[in-house]
Amino acid sequence: MKLIWKALGLIPLLCSLQSIAQQNLKFYPEVPVNGKECMLLYKAEGTVLEGKAPVSGIMWYYKDKAWDAIDINMSLSDSGWVGKVDIPKNAVFAAFNFNSGKVIDNCGKQPYAIFIRSDEGREAPGSYAAWGMLKSKVTAGMVPQVINDSAYITDEVALFWMNNELKYFPASRRDIFYPAMMILKHSGAQRADTIIRREIAFMSNLKDLTEMEWRKISKAYRELLHESGRADSVDRAIVNKFPGGITARDQAIYSLFRADVSKKISLWKTFQQQFPLKKFQNVNTDISNSYYEKVFRGIVYQELKEHNWNLSVLDEYIDVAPFTSLTEFHRLLIINAIEHDQANFDSAFDYSVKLVKAIEAYKYKRIGQHSNFYSPEQWENEILKFAAPAFLGHASLLHRKGMDKDALAWILKVKDQPLAEQSKFMDLYAQLLEANGKHDDAMQVALMAAKMNKAAPAMIDLLKQDYIKKHNNSDGFDAYFNSLKDSKELNAELEALRQELIHTPAPDFQLEKLTGGKVKLSKLKGKVVVIDFWATWCGPCKEALPGMQMAVNRFKDDKDVVFLFIATQETKADYKEQIKKFLAAKNYNIDVLLDGKNPATGKLDAAFSKYQSILKFSGIPAKLIIDQDGVVRWKGIGYHGSPSALADEMAYLIKTVKENK
Repeated sequence: MKLIWKALGLIPLLCSLQSIAQQNLKFYPEVPVNGKECMLLYKAEGTVLEGKAPVSGIMWYYKDKAWDAIDINMSLSDSGWVGKVDIPKNAVFAAFNFNSGKVIDNCGKQPYAIFIRSDEGREAPGSYAAWGMLKSKVTAGMVPQVINDSAYITDEVALFWMNNELKYFPASRRDIFYPAMMILKHSGAQRADTIIRREIAFMSNLKDLTEMEWRKISKAYRELLHESGRADSVDRAIVNKFPGGITARDQAIYSLFRADVSKKISLWKTFQQQFPLKKFQNVNTDISNSYYEKVFRGIVYQELKEHNWNLSVLDEYIDVAPFTSLTEFHRLLIINAIEHDQANFDSAFDYSVKLVKAIEAYKYKRIGQHSNFYSPEQWENEILKFAAPAFLGHASLLHRKGMDKDALAWILKVKDQPLAEQSKFMDLYAQLLEANGKHDDAMQVALMAAKMNKAAPAMIDLLKQDYIKKHNNSDGFDAYFNSLKDSKELNAELEALRQELIHTPAPDFQLEKLTGGKVKLSKLKGKVVVIDFWATWCGPCKEALPGMQMAVNRFKDDKDVVFLFIATQETKADYKEQIKKFLAAKNYNIDVLLDGKNPATGKLDAAFSKYQSILKFSGIPAKLIIDQDGVVRWKGIGYHGSPSALADEMAYLIKTVKENK
């Protein structure tokens, strides 16, 4: 057999993975054997983990032409951190990382990695190729992300390891066909295309090719040789040979994606029969990753629409729904629908229970693209990270029903996820802790929120009540609360706001008040006017209102400051009643104006469109501050998630505009 490196004229590199110095990691026995127990000794001295505790590890291993991972529990001994792993049967290669919290040691340029030997003491088929793929940047998408950029090797060295695989294990030729050809093509070797064609011919002549191997031939034609015609021809042959296989399914998925809406439901029923959903749950192809979930969600939403949005439609799909579809169903069909009064609360709550249980179940089933690259603990953490909004939403529904014990249980599942640093999470978390008799813990959450300037009204009330209990009155609370904030960071943020000041004449408007009467902007000259364009259908707008209410409260006794909340772009016929209902439910005390009809479009955005055109912004929430002369001095778009920070921003800008007069 011709080896790849001979075709390139490459001189083999004389090196052995086993000889790579790994001073910080020792194995007992020195060379692990598959199917046997192995002890690890990890010394953190000189690494990023020096002095840190606890330390844990992950072992990625290559077995039966696929990667997998396991967690390693480590304990501290006199010699270092010790762990035990049971090397899986048929594993041929392993790589390791060690971590303490978010700090990871992957050993830099020389990864922690080792060949695993058979019972006979020999290296096994696939080991050289696994090492070459792990260290090649070309094949980075085919292997776990174990190493950093400094550890990557050149294409020539990667091909050396591929050639070693062929030299010692000729039967691996079919197994390493595509990754080896990828590296060869990327190397720019003069005869690369010739060799790729030779290897395609070799593969094509095998009598027992699997569908996945045929797909690699098609991919080589399409992506390496750029011969789409030949690739299409191979694909047609694959469909004929495997009519119920992955390629046929991909074509059906794409056809469904492109199909007329009126035909999709019937086509979907046929698709389900030909390609059972559970059978293909762990299939990942470019087509399925790009289109399957779009098709799946589209079918579910179409059926819901045809059944008047009866959530019982979900019963057929929950067990087979992809993880991200479940989280989207919970966001759109449960939380958003309840917030916008588009769903019956009790029915939506029942399906919230079903959905969060199905979402949580994904902790125990690694399904999806590259899911095998995660260790069980990594996978659980990844699932919880993306499940956090659903769990938070479900906890809020439980809280609304007075089921605070259950609500706290759900929120505790994701308290260590990034979402837990957001104000809305800390707000509910503190309330639930307090409701469950955990006052000290609730106070710690509220104090942390205050220090991060992410406190919501309920947390501030909690802090205030605690302050009153200790001091017998509220005198000095505001100063105390402000002292909790990081003054350096706060001052930097406020100075950045000063740099955003503008000077644009404000267009006049006259709008109807929700409570009756009219307001004309030009008649408010001599006052600082704060305008908040919002809408009942706008989630971020409503999330920002607690912070704006805090700002309104700060200036309630200042007759020279006026807040106007302009409800714009409303579409419901009864939008006025909807606004009143929303304000009453949230106990907001704000002055709402109703945007007028735009003569150009007929939409209720007359004032908004004027400001949008002049100030060059799009979308809501949009906040403006107009000075005493009727000049816009500041505009802010969107909401950044912190009520207390928003109130601070408004207060600072109002004070600045007043003083600059």
